[in-house]
Amino acid sequence: MADMQKIPEASRRRLALLFALLSSYGGDKITSIQIQRMTGIDRALIRKDISLAGFKGGVSNGYKVQDLREAVRAALGLPLPDQKRFCCIAGLGKLGAALMQCGIFDESPFKIVAGFDSRVNRTEVLSADFPLYPAAKMEAVIPESKIDFAILAVEDDQAQLMADRLAKSGVKGIVNFTGQVLEVPEGVAVENVSPLLALNNIVAALQSSAS
Repeated sequence: MADMQKIPEASRRRLALLFALLSSYGGDKITSIQIQRMTGIDRALIRKDISLAGFKGGVSNGYKVQDLREAVRAALGLPLPDQKRFCCIAGLGKLGAALMQCGIFDESPFKIVAGFDSRVNRTEVLSADFPLYPAAKMEAVIPESKIDFAILAVEDDQAQLMADRLAKSGVKGIVNFTGQVLEVPEGVAVENVSPLLALNNIVAALQSSAS
């Protein structure tokens, strides 16, 4: 297994994208050219990242998908499907409610076990396969439920306050769907996935390729 501390941040992000691709890819083998076409990552970088992951199983006509996927999983320290990591949703507006119902976590090792909202009526009118709580109960429920990660889907003006409470409650990582750039204590990771941020990145990438 590769030492995660020795894999640069940019390579870790590319490997995470590669893992997602390999997890949904239908074939038994895949080439660096195919990976480049599907991800937009230069194949030389792909081969370098795969080498950093410690994978030595490449063949002339491609990589064995299952072997490469498991090597990337091990290099990144990703959990197996049966190694459940508990998560919560903070903010049960339209976006949070949609995330509760979409089923994207069903086949993953990540399990949503709680939802929180500062509006008590939201927790009373919504239904879910897991308990919904007023935000006032976060500090008690998160450690009791062994929740490691939170999906933040509140309004922008509430984002930092809610992030502060999540961090104080023991959350180790926040997936930030808001447009707010968060300040969190050391030891808490943040992944920004705002659609506006993603669109800005797309525009910047198109401008770069056109120049």
